[in-house]
Amino acid sequence: MQPEWDKGGAIARTVGRIYVTGAQDAACTATAVGTNTVVTAAHCVRTTLPDGSSRTATWDKNLYFVPGYRDGQSPHGGFTVRRVHMAEDWQADGSDVAMLEMNPAADGRSLSAVVGAQKIAFGAKPAGSTHQFGYPYTSRVLHCEGPGTQPGDAPRFLRIPCPMGVGSSGGPYIVDLDPAGVGTVVAVNVSGDAAYSYGTALGPVAGRLFTQSEHP
Repeated sequence: MQPEWDKGGAIARTVGRIYVTGAQDAACTATAVGTNTVVTAAHCVRTTLPDGSSRTATWDKNLYFVPGYRDGQSPHGGFTVRRVHMAEDWQADGSDVAMLEMNPAADGRSLSAVVGAQKIAFGAKPAGSTHQFGYPYTSRVLHCEGPGTQPGDAPRFLRIPCPMGVGSSGGPYIVDLDPAGVGTVVAVNVSGDAAYSYGTALGPVAGRLFTQSEHP
């Protein structure tokens, strides 16, 4: 298992757990970006039916984001989702990414006003040092760092030598992470094997979804 992130800072506020209920209950990882947007994996918010067809999948319900989740606690409260922005046929076009337009907190403040936000980039090239964060069914966010590369046979993906497992889906791949814990999200985790984690590289589709979420 990867080590816990113990440096606090913006990571400890902006990365969190997202809970979903639908065909099956589950939890993934998500990150606050922009003013009122959370980025995660598309498969975290839409359940694929046994026949494997994304077009006959069911939307999950009651999406709930807990930024900074730790040991069962919600230090910054929780946020509900106003609208999901994602590609309708995300499996077919390889765009396993979703932007979640969040409702404000009970006091009217936006998500970013409460916890801050990570930066986000679309079409960024792999960096020598890439950080991955996730909650692989753990009570604290885990972290690892490694060289980010794009597999030659799968250019839409970014991989790093950092297997985490179920629950880390949707977790951010962050480059240029500064001492305050702020960096740039360039991919979200979608799968893994014994050696690597694989993330959907954020490209033009993700950029359009982000714009729709930030400027509905």
